[in-house]
Amino acid sequence: MEIVSQTELVSINATMLVQVMSFLIFMVIITRIMFKPLRRTMEDRSVHIKQLQHEMVLQEKKLNEISDALAKEEKSLKAEAFLESEQRESSAKEEAQVLLGQAREEIATQQRNATEEIRGRIGAARQQLANETEPLILMIMEKILGRGVQP
Repeated sequence: MEIVSQTELVSINATMLVQVMSFLIFMVIITRIMFKPLRRTMEDRSVHIKQLQHEMVLQEKKLNEISDALAKEEKSLKAEAFLESEQRESSAKEEAQVLLGQAREEIATQQRNATEEIRGRIGAARQQLANETEPLILMIMEKILGRGVQP
């Protein structure tokens, strides 16, 4: 058996050349099979992400426009509702005034009718009282005078 002593760290021989060639072949194969599709996929993904970001920006602009339009519409609807409520309130006040006037007229009519009825009853009561008191007065005078009195 022979002991080989080598003082060099790296020696260039056929084994090294085969290893370099196999490494280069491996790199070519891995580049074509793995790295190119991976890069293509990464580029596609980055393009897709950029498209989504652009679409998001457009959608945010649309959202802001819609929000502004809704805020304007809300403001105009509130103003319209306020005017409507004021109109309804004024018409309700007018209707209340009309109803109040009608109630006052009805009260006045009822009061006049009641006053006339009371005056009529008072007149009838006075007449009845006069009719009843006149014979009583004649009877009292006859008894006091002791003779017949002609009315």
